Amino acid sequence: MLRAFGPRLRDGGRLIVVASSLGTLFYLAPVLHARFTDLLTLADVDRAVLDWRDSVRDGSARGSAWPAFINIPSKIGQVAAVRTFANLRRADDLARGVLITAVCPGMMNTPTSSAFWDVSNAPTPDAAAGPLLELALGPVNADHFGELVKDGVVLPWSPWPA
Repeated sequence: MLRAFGPRLRDGGRLIVVASSLGTLFYLAPVLHARFTDLLTLADVDRAVLDWRDSVRDGSARGSAWPAFINIPSKIGQVAAVRTFANLRRADDLARGVLITAVCPGMMNTPTSSAFWDVSNAPTPDAAAGPLLELALGPVNADHFGELVKDGVVLPWSPWPA
């Protein structure tokens, strides 16, 4: 999606990838962090995700540092791709009013989610839509560029300062 739509963004355009708070390095064993940091190209991100995929296929992921829950490495791959792609375009895109970001809509109170979790304190989809619409339609916040954003706040990528 980034490769296909990124070059087609017009001035003021938005490219927002729906991800999850699981897309941060907080949920990945520290020994694996280097696989997803300081990636220079989307091909680097592809290689990191394919290495994970291959370790699942050949069984080596089991018993290693890789998490068993598929959402963690897949969401980290999404956010790493957004961060990498945005880093390549930051200055030009911000000058043109373009936003490339990942968003975490968070858990919502829906019949489907309530079948699995207690979501009685979670927002309804209508309430959760506000911050998402602000990203899509509001002025570009340069702090959000290339980051994972939840409710208008950037979620830290790493548990350690850069």
